[in-house]
Amino acid sequence: MKKLFISIILIFISISFQAQQKDVFRKSQIVEVRDGMRYYVHTVLAGQTVYSIAKVYEVSVDEVYFENPESRDGIAIDQQLWIPVVSKETELNKELKYADFEYFYHITEYGETFGGISKIYKIPEEYIRIANPGIKEPLRYGIYIKIPAESAFNKLDGTSDLRGEEDLRTEAVNETVSFDPAIPVIPDFRHVVKSGETTKSIAEKYDVEVQTLKAVNVGLGNTAKSGDRLRIPQVEKKEKKLEYINYRVKRKETLYSISRQYGLKVKDLYEANKGLTENISEGQVIRIPKKFVSDEYLIHNVKSKSKLKKLAKLYGIPVYEITDANPGIGKRLYPGQQIKIPIGDKAIIAEEEEPEEIDVIVIEKENEADVSGQFFKKDCSKNLKPDTKRLFKVALLIPLYLEETDSLDIQQFLLSEHDNFDPFRFITFYEGALIAVDSLKKQGMNIELHVYDVDQSITKASKVLQNKELRRMDLIIGPFFSRNFDQVAVFAGNFGIPIINPFSFREEITYKYKTVLKVKPGEKYQLELLQKLMPIYYDGAAIFLISQTSYKAADKLIEIQNTLSEVIPTQVAINNNDLYNLGVAVAHRDEDYSTNHPIPVFRVEGREIYPDVLSVNPEESTLFTNTVTKINYSVDSLYPFFRKASALRKNLVIIYGDNKAFVMDVMNRLNE
Repeated sequence: MKKLFISIILIFISISFQAQQKDVFRKSQIVEVRDGMRYYVHTVLAGQTVYSIAKVYEVSVDEVYFENPESRDGIAIDQQLWIPVVSKETELNKELKYADFEYFYHITEYGETFGGISKIYKIPEEYIRIANPGIKEPLRYGIYIKIPAESAFNKLDGTSDLRGEEDLRTEAVNETVSFDPAIPVIPDFRHVVKSGETTKSIAEKYDVEVQTLKAVNVGLGNTAKSGDRLRIPQVEKKEKKLEYINYRVKRKETLYSISRQYGLKVKDLYEANKGLTENISEGQVIRIPKKFVSDEYLIHNVKSKSKLKKLAKLYGIPVYEITDANPGIGKRLYPGQQIKIPIGDKAIIAEEEEPEEIDVIVIEKENEADVSGQFFKKDCSKNLKPDTKRLFKVALLIPLYLEETDSLDIQQFLLSEHDNFDPFRFITFYEGALIAVDSLKKQGMNIELHVYDVDQSITKASKVLQNKELRRMDLIIGPFFSRNFDQVAVFAGNFGIPIINPFSFREEITYKYKTVLKVKPGEKYQLELLQKLMPIYYDGAAIFLISQTSYKAADKLIEIQNTLSEVIPTQVAINNNDLYNLGVAVAHRDEDYSTNHPIPVFRVEGREIYPDVLSVNPEESTLFTNTVTKINYSVDSLYPFFRKASALRKNLVIIYGDNKAFVMDVMNRLNE
């Protein structure tokens, strides 16, 4: 009974304490008006922090600091704080929701002007003023200025009645020229000014007039600051005249052997020599176009049955050069085969230009960009090699909620578990990013990772965008919340910086913002990407298309099958020697098999193979029909895969469907 009585008292004490805690953090009942805005007047009590007060009033910490500048140095008991009744975040969200043009925010510092802000973001001052019609200079500290995206200029041009200023330009006489939006510029490109460069030297580099360069870069004078990002006028490219050399045909030479020496196609020779035929004679003079070659091989498409020796003779090279370039090739060639032919030493190999320090992404066909080209160099075998000569700056905008840790009592915090503590939510992602960066560094890439705390708060995101270093990034990852991602995407598009949200499934972001990339390509692009990747990474692979049922999305499955069939070879040749060795391995699995007996017939990819036939022609190849095997998982399970999967070439499994349980089941069974 005593224990029960003590327990009840403790419960009442606990409830009483919690009630007191609630009283301590209850909103003030005093509301006053200042400068036309309504504010709570809060009196600071013992144990309260700026963060805890901001949380109760549902405003950001920055708003408390902005309305009460003295609080930045700390708060004291009985100090009075002015807290907005309607938070700035609420106002900003409402503005963004009903905005009729794209923009991001800039929060003013002491002494800033529209002209100064214009130079920071390389946006004409005229448009910044139009986007902010109710704001006049001098600008107060902490004002939210809208910075319009370039795509918004046309819309803003239609609101000229909002300007209301006598002089919208601040360029120096003879130093700068008026901004001319009609001059076309190189899309999605900025020249990053290096130390020692002048406006004149930059104009000469791109073969443009100095005045034209100034006209597309607001406020640009005769000098440019190191690190500035300049738009470059677009000029018509002059076609380079193709140069030729005269070549005298030698004995036993063919058009094929001559083309190989120079890394050309026979078609190039026909185009350079009107009336040229395949029948050439010794001493005949033909024109050879001087072309830069980026690949070390020519591709010969076999049109009819032939022998390897005959092909080597055609190109005037030893057989071993072809076999070295084509591992597993047999003595006989069959229609549909693609044979690599090494080019000769007279070919002019195109040297890769050393990349300039530029922030640029080329967007083609609505953001279908091969952005990997910025970070990797491609060699002739389609492999990606990291660019080790350049420093890549990567910004990670991740929600860390650092303000929640500022006033944290760590000892008390560690006494209990915290399942929903915001600063821990994305720690594993941050760790993964560090691992990825470390892995790339081990491959030789030089990466500089910059980490910023950005969550749902528009104010926090806006402050991060004002970091000068962010304008020089090669890639921005995040923010993770859609509201701020849209803000940063506009900023990134303005500076031509690729940006990616690893958690976004929204299709529209790739259309709306010009430098946005997606980890998961939209369904619209998947087939085209699949078709591009197949010949590069899965050439000659056995392909299996697994769907949950055959009747759901039947048309889509047929479309996938037809798309793949366009790029895969109809037949694949497998070396007889490799097949025979496989047969030996299969035979040895049977405990009853004796080495004195011949190798029994075995099956490869669902087809019976006869070892005695293989042993007669070990250096030749056996052709296998190459088609896409469709599997209806609900009926056939994985049986067709087990029956037709190859032991001698890659097996590519494509799982089609949006049912995660189905996909995971297939993946688990394949792993087993």
